[in-house]
Amino acid sequence: MEKTITSTRQVQWENVLFFGFTAFIALIATPIYIYQNGISLSEVLLFLFFAFGTGLAITVGYHRLYAHSTFKAHPIVHFFVLFFGAAAFEQSAVRWSAQHRSHHQFVDTDQDPYNIKKGFWYAHIGWLLFWHHETSLNNVKDLERNKLVAHQNNHMMLWGFVAGIFLPIALGVLTGSSILGAFFILVCARFVLIHHSTFSINSVCHMFGKSTYDIYASAKDHWFVAFLTNGEGYHNFHHRFPTDYRNGVRWYQWDPSKWMIAGLSKIGLTTNLRRVSRFTILEARLAAERQRVNDRLVGMENFSSLHNALDLLKEEHQKMKLTLEHWDHAVKEYQTILLEKGSKQSRELKKEALKKIRLARLQFRKHYSEWTEFISLHPLDLQRNLLIGSV
Repeated sequence: MEKTITSTRQVQWENVLFFGFTAFIALIATPIYIYQNGISLSEVLLFLFFAFGTGLAITVGYHRLYAHSTFKAHPIVHFFVLFFGAAAFEQSAVRWSAQHRSHHQFVDTDQDPYNIKKGFWYAHIGWLLFWHHETSLNNVKDLERNKLVAHQNNHMMLWGFVAGIFLPIALGVLTGSSILGAFFILVCARFVLIHHSTFSINSVCHMFGKSTYDIYASAKDHWFVAFLTNGEGYHNFHHRFPTDYRNGVRWYQWDPSKWMIAGLSKIGLTTNLRRVSRFTILEARLAAERQRVNDRLVGMENFSSLHNALDLLKEEHQKMKLTLEHWDHAVKEYQTILLEKGSKQSRELKKEALKKIRLARLQFRKHYSEWTEFISLHPLDLQRNLLIGSV
């Protein structure tokens, strides 16, 4: 296996000074400045604009477009995500993607650049401050073929200064802010917010939250981190399905990155949006729920009906899988009919297929309600029900 990351313990003074300076300005100097001078509406709006814009450039561009190639984009989109991505001061898209791809390939190992097994602090920011990483770019050859991406990588300091420092300060001054106020609020405070929001995915989301789709992955779904990072906090889903352009797959989950990509597709600026089938996602969720109950049962001491309980769990899970497959089959049958010409017969078949889908969906919901009740049983209640034969 080719090594893509080699790390040695070494203080990165450039990063220590940069992160230390911006943190001092954001947490100490900026509040003092605002207390003495106040803050204008234009400064608030510009802060929100640059924070949201640079955050989206990282999530939509660096992460979902470049690191995972979950969709294709028009050159206009490439320019904007590269420009505002540079404004975030999180390296070039090429280097960011190279490290992130290594993270997925070698997750939780020594070759994972922000390996959570080395501790919360290391995964959050320690890996940038006290370790030197030799990052191979062999896993991002596809990105370097894009001339604009390659230009940003080769001239990152220029892109970063213009987009991340000069432009915010210039707009701040033009709308009535002082140079110092614009630098404090629109540059340093924004840097700290965006950086630590991004870093929290590597730390918080690999230590706290829910394992919705893969109970053994260190990656977790964390709603608050999702709020801070435009949807990136649904990290268990992302590690289970990294090629999906969505992270928040449920309709109510906060994922502006997903909405942006889908919205741009309506006007032809993004295409080939990759998404995992709902049935594959549901199957993964059912498997995780079964494994969670299985591990809980195996971990119970003095559970005399363990073998029967595990058999019943397997049986109930198989029933759910069959119900899900029936629904999936009904949808595929309908999609096949849609491809046929609009004859009277095909219209009748379409109505019949829609009816099958509705019935299959209702059956799945009914069985899933029973499944949810079943897996929520305490092992002692399950044992009691097995003994009296009521389950």
